[in-house]
Amino acid sequence: MSTPPSPADSRVFPVRYGPEKPARADEPWPNNLGLSGSGQVVVTAESVTFTGGQTSGDGSRRRFALSDIANVGFGQEGNVIAVRTQHDEREVYLYMASSEDARALLEMLPKTTTPEFLERQRQHQKFRENLKVIAPRAPVTPAIIGVNVTLFVVMLFAGAGLVTVDSHVHLDYGANYGPYTWNGQEWRLLTAAFIHFGVIHLAFNMYALYDGGSWTERLYGSTRFAVIYLLSALAGNVVSGWWDDTRLTAGASGAVFGVYGALLAFFARRRRDIPMDLLKSVGRGAATLLVYSLAMGAVMPIVDNSAHVGGLLVGTASGYLLARPFEPAARAVARPWQVAAVVAGVCVALGFLAAWR
Repeated sequence: MSTPPSPADSRVFPVRYGPEKPARADEPWPNNLGLSGSGQVVVTAESVTFTGGQTSGDGSRRRFALSDIANVGFGQEGNVIAVRTQHDEREVYLYMASSEDARALLEMLPKTTTPEFLERQRQHQKFRENLKVIAPRAPVTPAIIGVNVTLFVVMLFAGAGLVTVDSHVHLDYGANYGPYTWNGQEWRLLTAAFIHFGVIHLAFNMYALYDGGSWTERLYGSTRFAVIYLLSALAGNVVSGWWDDTRLTAGASGAVFGVYGALLAFFARRRRDIPMDLLKSVGRGAATLLVYSLAMGAVMPIVDNSAHVGGLLVGTASGYLLARPFEPAARAVARPWQVAAVVAGVCVALGFLAAWR
């Protein structure tokens, strides 16, 4: 660890560190130092050091050499300053105590702006403008969450149970059970995706859907997102019944896996339409969730991993086929035949799988 500068050759600013996650999906949020809460910025003739706050990670990364600082940002509203390094992409977001402090700190920081940073800013600006035109809202995701929560409450009054469940109630409301599903009640392949075994099951699936669904819906558009969601839900339950037709299953996890698969498929096919830092951070988070959930399912017999895999495969495939350029002009033409072709292809494939039980 380096020796802190003495008060004689330094200036100290009280600050509050910005959060590490963006407030909006389209917003780059520069704070990857593991800092939060209140702290101090110590500026000397050679370095800037960030101290205090709630910290995690490597403390040595919180000292920036002045010669390595570039692309400093300033938002006059709220006296916000973003301090960045140009070589190892460290960033920290600062709320200054006053406008005087903000101006004083800016005067002490380098004024260098790199071409790479300007290109990154251009990409973010274009992405935000396109997002505002193409998909200012994501109404389907909260609607699906609302349906799941409403049905859960209805089933609670029917005796399904808040934590300890009554499987008979779930069966009555449309859970997936092979002897019923494959003998004239195929509608259970969809209804089961809106039924949950207890509040913990519901909460985990709805949180995952909320976290990834709004991103995916805005990238694909609400109609295509709804199609991907329903196809993934259907696929998860078909594969589950094909794998074990004696098991009672329910839940939105197959559909949620499909949503995350579609998100990664969009990034893979339209990577030039997404700012690189957003692509990396969101893509890494989605991939981590999928790997972790599949690993947990592999060691926990209670988890229906076959439904997860089925939803993931169909969500990824249909998402890849339905991904369009993220440009207003490309979205002006609806191309319903493309959606119909994907729906038909997936349904035919699932029909063959169901017949091969």
